[in-house]
Amino acid sequence: MANSLITAQWVARKALVLLHAKSNFTGRCNRDYQSLLPGPINGVILGQQLSIRLPFQYVLRTGPQMNAQNSVQRFATLLVNQQLGVDINFTSVERAMLLNNFEEQVLEPAMARLGAGVENFTTGQVNNVPKFTGAVSTTATYDQLLQNEQYLTEALAPEDDRRTFTATPQTSRYLVKDNKGLFQPESTISDQWLEGVISDKAAGYICFRNTKLPTHVIGTFTTSAPTVNGAGQSNPGAGNAFVSTFSLNTTGWTSTDVLNAGDVISIAGVNEVDPETKASLGRPKQFVVTATQTMASGANTISIAPGIITGGSYQNVDAVPASGAVISIFGQSGAAALAAISGQLIKQSLGWYRDAVVFANPPMLDLSPLVKMTAAEAFEGYNMRFAQQWDPSNDVLPARLDSIVGAVLAYPELAVRNIEVASAS
Repeated sequence: MANSLITAQWVARKALVLLHAKSNFTGRCNRDYQSLLPGPINGVILGQQLSIRLPFQYVLRTGPQMNAQNSVQRFATLLVNQQLGVDINFTSVERAMLLNNFEEQVLEPAMARLGAGVENFTTGQVNNVPKFTGAVSTTATYDQLLQNEQYLTEALAPEDDRRTFTATPQTSRYLVKDNKGLFQPESTISDQWLEGVISDKAAGYICFRNTKLPTHVIGTFTTSAPTVNGAGQSNPGAGNAFVSTFSLNTTGWTSTDVLNAGDVISIAGVNEVDPETKASLGRPKQFVVTATQTMASGANTISIAPGIITGGSYQNVDAVPASGAVISIFGQSGAAALAAISGQLIKQSLGWYRDAVVFANPPMLDLSPLVKMTAAEAFEGYNMRFAQQWDPSNDVLPARLDSIVGAVLAYPELAVRNIEVASAS
C-alpha cells in the first residue's frame, strides 16, 4: 500500500526540499564553514561557534627599503544559537486519514513556517550593515540600484554571479516600474512574473524578491542636533591595527532622544576611502549604531561599527572627526530634519556579495538510538531532523521537525542596504 512508503527518511527528505525551495536568501549565503563547526560526531549542538578568519590586509611600500609590517588577523564569530522547529500532533486515527495527503496538508504548511523562520533569522543581519543607498523619504529607483552596485564595486567585491540584490516586494515593484521603459530581453521580462525572481541579471546583480527582509524603525528625535564631542577620536591603525567597533563621544542630544540599533550615522568631513589605495572616495563614511540607547540631555557616548581607523592597512576614513562636526542620521542632520524622520518606518533591501553573510545549518544529534521513527537528512547544505513517537496514554503521535542555524555578517563591507520610505499604496 502507498501508506507504507511514508517513513521518517521520506518526511525529512521532503521537508528539506520544501525548505530549500522557500529560502532564497540563505541559499545565496556563504555556507562553506558549517562542516568545520566543532561538535559530536553525529551532529552540532546549540551554542557552538566557529571563528572565521578574514584575509590579511597590508600597506603598500614605495621604494627599495624594506619595512616589514604586522599581519593582523580579523575574525568573525559564527555562532549556532538558534534552534527552529515545527511541532505537529495527530491521533492515530487522524494520521491514518491524512496519510495519503501528508505532504500537501502537513509538510507544505509546516515547512513554509520553518522556512520563514530561517529566512527571518538570517535576514536579520541586514540591520548590522553600515552602508546604505536610497533615502528615507522616497521609494526605490533604478538609479539607486546602480548606486548600490557602485558602492559594492568600490568595496572591491568580486564581479561574478555571487552578487545578489535581495529586494522587498515594494522595492521590486518600484524597480520594475522605474525600469519598464528600458530595453529588456524577453526572458528577463518573463522572469519578473516568476516567484522570487526579479531578473537573472540587473546592474551586475542576480535579483530576488524576498518577503522576510526586516524593516527598520529610525530612532526618535525632537530638538536634537548631535555633533562630535572632542577632537582626535579615532584609532590611528598603528601596526595595522583593526578595531571592529568604536565608542564615539557626542553631544547635542535631548533627554527624549532614542538612537536605535541599526540606525546609520555619518560625520561631516569624514569620508570613505578606497580599501587598497586609501584615496578618498569623496562621500561620507557610514557607520551603524550597534546598540539601542536612550540619550541623556547633552553629551552621550554611542557605539558604532566599524571602528574609525585613520591609518595602517585597515584605514577606512580620510580624516579624524573634528570636534563639533555635525552628525547625520540616514543622511539627515539638524533639529528640523531629524524631527521629520523621528520614529519613521523604512523598508530595506540588500545588495551583497555571497561572502558578506556566512550561514550555517549543520546536522543535529542523531536520535536513532533513542527514537525508532527518526531521521536526519541533508540536502544541498541544509539539514533537517524528524522524530515521531506514540503517546499511549492519549493515542496521539506527536512529531517534530528541527533545524539549528547560525548566521554572521562576516564582511560588512561587502553588503549595502537600500532603504526607502514605506509606501502607503
